[in-house]
Amino acid sequence: CGNSMKFYITGSTRGLGKHLAEHFKCECINRPINLITDIDNICDNIEPNSVVILNAHATQLDYVDRLKDKCSLVIMGSIAAVNSDPNMLDYSNEKQELEKAVQQLALHSRYPMLYLQLTSSSYRNYNMIANSIQFWLDTPDITFIGYNINE
Repeated sequence: CGNSMKFYITGSTRGLGKHLAEHFKCECINRPINLITDIDNICDNIEPNSVVILNAHATQLDYVDRLKDKCSLVIMGSIAAVNSDPNMLDYSNEKQELEKAVQQLALHSRYPMLYLQLTSSSYRNYNMIANSIQFWLDTPDITFIGYNINE
């Protein structure tokens, strides 16, 4: 990628996370590390001025709160934040809270922050997501990218 920055990613054992981990040469934070109970240790060990891709759903907002003044963040959001899924209300509510908080924080954050509002079809387009993140790395004033439902 030509990036000299250090990259980290949560949730990279398969799919999109695995692709992004390989693409950006990330240090991976996966099981057996527990993203919820080990949050203090994880955040303490992330290098300042790095980039963290929060791909795993677990406690994303807690990570945003703890890391926003330390490094750049890519937050994997969901269209469920604005298009609530009646079968997954807790998930939709969490993503709605996350999107609202990140949009507020990103306006004045010390480090660049990117919220990706993913859809079921965009989530499977690994190259498009990697390209979106690269575009943001080159243009860090962007804070939000949304995708259509293309299926």
